Amino acid sequence: TFSPETFLEVIRRAEETSDFVVVYVHWGTEGVNQFEGDQQLLGHQYIDAGADLVIGDHPHCLQPIGVIQGVPVIYSLGNFWFNSKTLDTGMVEVVVDEAGIVSYQFIPCLQSGCRTTLLQGTEKERVLSYIRSISEGVRIDEEGFVSW
Repeated sequence: TFSPETFLEVIRRAEETSDFVVVYVHWGTEGVNQFEGDQQLLGHQYIDAGADLVIGDHPHCLQPIGVIQGVPVIYSLGNFWFNSKTLDTGMVEVVVDEAGIVSYQFIPCLQSGCRTTLLQGTEKERVLSYIRSISEGVRIDEEGFVSW
């Protein structure tokens, strides 16, 4: 991400030959739960190049879910499986059809002891409340479905 031109060209080529382009990017500062200006700038560039969905990781913590130019951006899903620390994390399930995104769901999880598990009940609601509190421009319902 320090020199994005090669990646932008890959996205442009993918957009020309694909029905739906997911950009998965390693960006952001470790341990920082808010996205930074360079992530937002890069998000705009990826979308301008043809991304239909942007999913990030690297900060090792959850970052906001947002939308740029009508395109969903998940700044960081946290750690799905990285080490033995106990950390909130998540998965995303996106259903697409010929017209684009049909549904988009953030699924709260917990990483602990080198394992990741789905959260239920009050723990699920705790993580959903947290991700809502740091995300702007989107609505996240009680099942994690995201709309904008």
